[in-house]
Amino acid sequence: MSLALELATRAGALDFERFDPEAIKWAKQAMADMVGCALLGANTDTTTMAIEAGAFPPGNCLVLGRKMRLGKLEAAFVNGTSGHALDYDDTSKSLSGHPTVIIVPGLLALAEELGSTGRDFVDAYIVGVETATRMARGLNFYHYEKGWHPTATLGIFGAIAAAARLMRLSEKQMADALCIGASLACGVKANFGTPVKPMHAGLAARNGLFAALLAQEGFEASPTALEGKQGFLEVFNGAGNYNVDKMLDGWARPLDLLEPGISIKKYPCVYSVHGAIDAAIALQAAIKPADVESVMVRMHPRRMLPHVLNPATSALNAKFSLSYAVSRALVNGAVTLDHFEDDALHDTDVVRIMNLIQMKPLEDLSHDYGAEVTVTLKDGSTLTNFVAAPLGRGPEVPMPETMLAAKFLDCADRAVTRQSAQTVFEMLMALDTLPSMRDLTAEINAGTLK
Repeated sequence: MSLALELATRAGALDFERFDPEAIKWAKQAMADMVGCALLGANTDTTTMAIEAGAFPPGNCLVLGRKMRLGKLEAAFVNGTSGHALDYDDTSKSLSGHPTVIIVPGLLALAEELGSTGRDFVDAYIVGVETATRMARGLNFYHYEKGWHPTATLGIFGAIAAAARLMRLSEKQMADALCIGASLACGVKANFGTPVKPMHAGLAARNGLFAALLAQEGFEASPTALEGKQGFLEVFNGAGNYNVDKMLDGWARPLDLLEPGISIKKYPCVYSVHGAIDAAIALQAAIKPADVESVMVRMHPRRMLPHVLNPATSALNAKFSLSYAVSRALVNGAVTLDHFEDDALHDTDVVRIMNLIQMKPLEDLSHDYGAEVTVTLKDGSTLTNFVAAPLGRGPEVPMPETMLAAKFLDCADRAVTRQSAQTVFEMLMALDTLPSMRDLTAEINAGTLK
């Protein structure tokens, strides 16, 4: 049996009735978070440019946060781009990327067209997450370190499986769609810190749906497009740098949504630096910016990647700068959306401390998202704080639902009325009981400001 068919068979065997209620809860929280992020990103320059460059004709599927409807492929692309425009959406340890922003946009457009129930939507999402993350387990962390952007290059397979599930494709059709996806996957990390990164999400969402639609029409692909001699695994990772057994073993025992789980972002920047932000915020009340002599940040070596170590030179690449994020935390005791506006980069105290920050790897490698921040003051005294895992780190350190709701409303306020935002959040938290996904998109559309 080909790898694609093995994956499709396992995906097809997943049963909503057997899903742990906790997994369903996590699925709804992740999807609510993604919708909020898409509403936040709907009117950014990144999303606007993507729409204007595409010159897309009108269609029947809602563009979140805009009084606009496009065809399902175009809506998937735009909503995927807007959902990742501010790098505020959830992450997955297994994927080493952002799963929900790839899976939901195509699924939402498809569900709106089909009139799917919320229960079927949640079911398809869970199947998509399991497929993408199980495949990623056999490719990461090498895939990520090599320079691929797994959000797009691996997330696309989750988008394919989710769409195939909602469309009720056969296992053969899902396998064909996964093999089609091998030729549609793309995204390199060299483009982090530019509008191309969120475009990766839009393309993967769109291409994942497209692959499933092609398979539905009878479009076939090489059955060994994943594991063949010049297939996806060999081309993207190279011989000896992947493990198929890790992809196939242990499906849904437990679901990846539960272990290691989905992480919800507390701060609107790259997740690798969130532990350091939490550690720095805990120190902020005890220091004055002018008294800081030096700052040492220690993190797991896997978090100390080139895009994280770079200085902040623009509002967008500041989202990937460890030194900027920690400086903000030490100066303000918070890292907020407003801190990633262009004017914020010139804050005198932040710029000074940013130039004082040094980075070294943690000696204890057991905390892969942990961080230690040590601040040395001009009088020679030091303050140190260690955070084993940032708040929101999946089931390990879950974000309270009240905080998730506050984040959603803060994001949604940029695009819809407060009343509509509250209603939409409540609908998302009860998504598995929603009679039709059209009810959700209708409410979002009714409350959209422009």
